[in-house]
Amino acid sequence: MKEVISVSQYLDKLNTTLKGEGAKIIGEVSGFQEYPGRTYLYFSIKDSKDQSTIKCFMWKRDFHLSGVSLVDGMEVIITAYPNVYKPNGGLTMQVELLEMVGEGALQIAYEKLKKKLEAEGLFSEDRKRPLPDFPHKIGVITSKNGAVINDFLTNIGKFGYDILFVDSRVEGQEAIKDLLSAVATLKNKEIDVLVIMRGGGSLESFQAFNNEVLVRAVAGFPVPVLTGIGHDKDAPLVSMVSDKNVSTPTAVANLLNSTWNDALADVNISEQKILSTFESTMRDNRYILENSEIIIHNSFASLLEIFRRAEKTLVSAVSRIDSGISRINDQIFQGTKELHRGFTLLFSNTKDFIMQSEKAISHGNPEKQLSKGYSIVRSNGKVLRSTKNVKEGDELHISVSDGIINAITQ
Repeated sequence: MKEVISVSQYLDKLNTTLKGEGAKIIGEVSGFQEYPGRTYLYFSIKDSKDQSTIKCFMWKRDFHLSGVSLVDGMEVIITAYPNVYKPNGGLTMQVELLEMVGEGALQIAYEKLKKKLEAEGLFSEDRKRPLPDFPHKIGVITSKNGAVINDFLTNIGKFGYDILFVDSRVEGQEAIKDLLSAVATLKNKEIDVLVIMRGGGSLESFQAFNNEVLVRAVAGFPVPVLTGIGHDKDAPLVSMVSDKNVSTPTAVANLLNSTWNDALADVNISEQKILSTFESTMRDNRYILENSEIIIHNSFASLLEIFRRAEKTLVSAVSRIDSGISRINDQIFQGTKELHRGFTLLFSNTKDFIMQSEKAISHGNPEKQLSKGYSIVRSNGKVLRSTKNVKEGDELHISVSDGIINAITQ
């Protein structure tokens, strides 16, 4: 037996079940109503074939986030789930997302928003910031599935990058919330540059990147934004407002690598210059060393030859000296004997000579003649023998027998 529950409880249970029956539904807008000051709005969509109608409820925050301006008769796709409004029991579709249908409608909305943002100066080159040299911390927003992230990671250089990756849907209108959430997440991180990427596709697949809310979020991001959002025809507005846009994930990686590669090239050139200079210096020094070795070898050879000749000369001289010493010893011995005999004879002869000389000197001493009346005249310590040896004013010393008389010539 089933439990008995209240109407309110049943509707809560039913709405919980119905929330799992969400769907994407295409139809024409009718009865669009937006009430000033309220946080929600109403409209209906109907099937153009049989006029089947579904009432819709949407929060204004989700409506503005979708970036679609609704008018009656416009064909849209809603992403919604059914819900029973408890006060009146009416069934409505709780709309989470709106999409325009058809290239024409999307193109008109694209051109309208582009013109509006361009008038505000959001696409001006003057407000674009240069990418930093040698970026290190890189924030990356793209889908973890597909070739985009693989191409990027394959081509990003090994320069010690710190990559903060945030997975996000990038296809269609459903990607708006994911992309805004990813941008908000990385806005609070310390990064050098933000990268947003996706592959090519149709205008419908690029709806999120032409969303006004996302465009303004990218324009106001605190660090430079680099986009790799390729599109052959109309550039997505997010790429137009970014600081730098390239077409592919590979181009994004190459651009981030550029300053690092340039620096590496400069280092390699400097390394080659250093090696070339070193090799040249080594060659020059090797030549100098080789010449020095030859010079030193020849010098040592010459010096050795000199030493050999000196040694030979010394040996010969020592031999001669030894022989000479022996002869000298003999000569000294003989000479000593002869000297002794000669000295004895010389002493005897000298003694006799002195005695004879004393007698002769005594006999011939002029001073002995002084007592006989002679005198000896000296000037400047010399005996005067002629008047020519003195001049006027010279001192004279006259020796007589009992002393010396001093006089001056006139």
